[in-house]
Amino acid sequence: MAENPVIEVRQGQVYVQGPGGDVKMVNTDLRQNDPGGLSEFQRYERDGYKPYTPPQQSSQSQSQSGGDYQYALSVARTLYGFLPESIVKKYAEGYANYGGDKDLALSFTRASSEYKKEFGWLFNDDGITLKMSEIEAIGVKESFKNTLREIGIQDFSDFEDEFNEMVGDVAPVEFQQRIDTVYAAINNRIPEVKNMLADYLGVEYDDATIFASLINPKIEDKVLNGAIDTITLGAEAVSRGFSYSFGRFNELKQRGMDLQMARQLYENASGIISSASTIGRDLDITTLEEAALGDADATKRVTRINAEMQSMQGITLGAIQKDGNIVGLIED
Repeated sequence: MAENPVIEVRQGQVYVQGPGGDVKMVNTDLRQNDPGGLSEFQRYERDGYKPYTPPQQSSQSQSQSGGDYQYALSVARTLYGFLPESIVKKYAEGYANYGGDKDLALSFTRASSEYKKEFGWLFNDDGITLKMSEIEAIGVKESFKNTLREIGIQDFSDFEDEFNEMVGDVAPVEFQQRIDTVYAAINNRIPEVKNMLADYLGVEYDDATIFASLINPKIEDKVLNGAIDTITLGAEAVSRGFSYSFGRFNELKQRGMDLQMARQLYENASGIISSASTIGRDLDITTLEEAALGDADATKRVTRINAEMQSMQGITLGAIQKDGNIVGLIED
């Protein structure tokens, strides 16, 4: 969603009352994308709304408002008890100030600093409207948490910022699909990753922590010292019988090798190397790694061996070239 920054500060938020008596809180500040160069207040004014001043308590009633506030607080807790206490109290304050008008009390609450501290992420880019109601947003975040619980993650403190950013943009079912995809891709390599992390860091982490680090860079940086990407690449090699060096796989990662490329490479590498040996060619895993990353000499060598195998035995490596790199090596 495009940003809509303020380009002229005026009075901020004010109340207006429509011809039918309905009261709204609108913004007088002019924003960059306001249609027709008219602020929200000006557009409502054009439609017949007039400035409105909500009724305020008199000083006498304010001095006697203890009972009124307690009643307002009970109403607030009944309606919004699922929200933080600071928000509940702010709603009660608005409810008491505006004579029990629930709509004005809610507008008053959402305009408060207390609300913006807790729910600033819920506003659309206009800074006024909400992506959804508070209870809907809490429900969406709970769905996100349930998805993570299914794969063993119980601590969500490092996910709060990501959850807030996704609300209104990523549906719970889409989040579930994303997590399922990553989980399916790495789940069968968790044992290798766990052992290699233990060797590298000297600490054994549980499956949930390892998986959390794969989907949240903050956890990777904090818990695993940024090692998870390198080690998951290495796990693909180790699971197929190839040797592992953290330094080597860290270099491959930095040069552009990702998990999908590693899986394709190491899954077929043994068969390719074996086929090359049948025609007297010495092809090693380093050459295949270099070819996959676009090294010119390695690419030429693999291409030449491929041609010889096809000529002598009708075997081809099925090497697909993309942007000068050999990818998707398979033995046909």
